[in-house]
Amino acid sequence: MDKEFEKKVKRKRLRVAAVLLIVIAAAVYLLLDMDVEKADYTDSLNDEIASARELHDIQKENTGNGKGKYAEYTLLAFKGQIEEAEAVAGSEESEYNDKKEAYEKLKEQSAAFRKAENSDVIEKADAEKLADQKKTEEYTVEIRSGKDLVYTIDGEKISSPRVMNLTARDEEGPYYEKISGILQELSLQGQIISFYQTGSFGAELKAKIPFYSEKEIDAYAYKVDLKNDSLKYVSAARVDTEEQTAEFTVKEGGDYVILTKKLHQDGKKTVDIEKAEKEAAETEAESSEKNSGSGSVSDSNNDGGGSNQNGGSSPAAKPDSDNITVTIEIRCDTLAQDLSKLEDPALKAYVPSDGTILSRTKVTVKPGSTVFDVLNKVCRDKNIQVESSYTPMYGSYYVEGINYLYEFDGGKLSGWMYKVNGWFPNYGCSSYTLKDGDEIVWCYTCDLGKDVGGGSSVS
Repeated sequence: MDKEFEKKVKRKRLRVAAVLLIVIAAAVYLLLDMDVEKADYTDSLNDEIASARELHDIQKENTGNGKGKYAEYTLLAFKGQIEEAEAVAGSEESEYNDKKEAYEKLKEQSAAFRKAENSDVIEKADAEKLADQKKTEEYTVEIRSGKDLVYTIDGEKISSPRVMNLTARDEEGPYYEKISGILQELSLQGQIISFYQTGSFGAELKAKIPFYSEKEIDAYAYKVDLKNDSLKYVSAARVDTEEQTAEFTVKEGGDYVILTKKLHQDGKKTVDIEKAEKEAAETEAESSEKNSGSGSVSDSNNDGGGSNQNGGSSPAAKPDSDNITVTIEIRCDTLAQDLSKLEDPALKAYVPSDGTILSRTKVTVKPGSTVFDVLNKVCRDKNIQVESSYTPMYGSYYVEGINYLYEFDGGKLSGWMYKVNGWFPNYGCSSYTLKDGDEIVWCYTCDLGKDVGGGSSVS
């Protein structure tokens, strides 16, 4: 009995000892783990940065457009991620959680980079085949989670068959933030898309990207010049409101942006000259329809000027007899007198010393033309920048800028106003129908019209 009892006691002691050892080991592990985590995230982050740098440099030797290679854009994006982690590691203000987060983030990014070889690729042989057979093919690639880009490649438009890297990103490109800054400086909004192809595609591709628009609009594709922070026109973009897409032509890799307004050639402000031309043409066409077959335009004009007589026996009038002549001036005297009112000193270049952007000029237009029509016509003829937008609430166009001077450029009460025959109308310029001999003056006000002899009318 004594021996059996001793055995039981020994076994019990052994079990207790084993449990204690396990508990002690677990506690020690947890303590050590906590100490390592607290002490070593700086070292861990630096080690991960070094590993990422080595990975980047290795794959740098494997750069190209071909399948299995790394696009320059992919390398550039990863380099940016590494530099972001380095900034955290080198900052004296970085705390424990900052370094831990940077470490874990870079570790994930490195893993993703290892799998980021080019995969959406058309090999040279396939490009040659398309060109020879003159076939048209579509290729779909993902440009961000759940969003696709569709390429249409016409074999007849392949001029020099080569490897085509079709990889593209619309919100994850390495220069996305910089391009957003360029657009902000130009007071523009646009859809950014980055094509990872290095150099030319050797072909003219159609690229269809996601593009939200509630109505049919004109859109334009521009290539971003990152060295000069400017935009270069590439092609028109066809907007499909049902598909919510925009399709444009692309011939080479790089960064592009889709705008709904056309840029002036100096790249500083937007100019909607094409729209103005279109609207002017439509206005003229409408006027022609109204006047066709009537033998007279006096009923639609109602100016009482007596220049057109009703009841004439002969319908054959002179071709220009239906036109009216008005005058127009464009002035910014308040700014010219005090350039300190300008919010941006760079705009001084657009303020003539005498305040005269356009001296009194005669313009011949069709009856029924508006102040807005005349402004667009003369600005088109004289190569003066103008930008406007349609205001549904008033059913009229609002003039935002003329000669690169915009509302609020001269202070919070500044903007463009117009007067006709000395009177400032209280409605939009596209709603004011002109009569023969009317005198139009556009004035830039810095005080809601008080400084130009008018009230707070809208333009």
